[in-house]
Amino acid sequence: MQKLIAAALSPTITPGDKARNLASAYTGLQAAKAHGVELAVFSEWFLTHCVNGQAYLVAEPVPDGPTVRQVIDFAREFDMTIAMGVEELDPERGIVYNTHFLAGPQGYLGKHRKTHLMIGEWQAHRPGNALETFDVGTCRVGINICHENMYPENSRVLTLRGMEVLLSPFGCGGSPDPLTQADWLNDFHLACWRARCFDNGIFMIVAGGNGFPGKPYKSYGCIIDPWAEVIAAIDPQPADPDINLVVAELDPERYIARRTDANFPIKKRRPELYGPLTEAY
Repeated sequence: MQKLIAAALSPTITPGDKARNLASAYTGLQAAKAHGVELAVFSEWFLTHCVNGQAYLVAEPVPDGPTVRQVIDFAREFDMTIAMGVEELDPERGIVYNTHFLAGPQGYLGKHRKTHLMIGEWQAHRPGNALETFDVGTCRVGINICHENMYPENSRVLTLRGMEVLLSPFGCGGSPDPLTQADWLNDFHLACWRARCFDNGIFMIVAGGNGFPGKPYKSYGCIIDPWAEVIAAIDPQPADPDINLVVAELDPERYIARRTDANFPIKKRRPELYGPLTEAY
């Protein structure tokens, strides 16, 4: 990987209003560009955010849906790689996926469909069935959407397939009460994210859920290095809700140092012991 500047963004979101969410994303990208950001990650299902019976009405194909095409144009305009969440319609099968897609200065790069759904998501989505990595020029990325981080197998497979930076959008929504950075620094989500970084020697960009009516306060976002150090953390109560981002430089020296450590776990794996991982529970 090369040294790069990355950002997690959590601007204002309005469930079901793609035009407003697209405008909010554009405002956030303008701020990111001013910081020299090369890789910008938005939260889970950012463009649509229904996750209910209305999801089918706002979902669109990837990469050919009109709102998705707008984001691809943004990537060209800002000369930036953008990772964006949307509820994806498969027009051939008539089903909806929870999808995060990638667009760069040269156009569409690929997508990941969430493979492990929480119970409440089954009313709106169906699971994807692929774990892929993507070359974005400066590094190779993988994607874990929210609940997928609870399955260490996902991250390990992606690492074995060359992942250097894990994009971890999530959508736990907002909160009716103010949140602080301290709330999240002591939360089980962060323990899980940090473990995935340390186990696999990867950077992670966590782009958190967004406030909305009834739950106006933001949830969390951060950037974590391969030694599980939180190197940047978002302000969950920003002065400007349309410009809520955290920026950090991803230094490949930290990646190399972790990967060359004598006790780096992947060096000492014993796959012959792991057969039960592929058996039904």
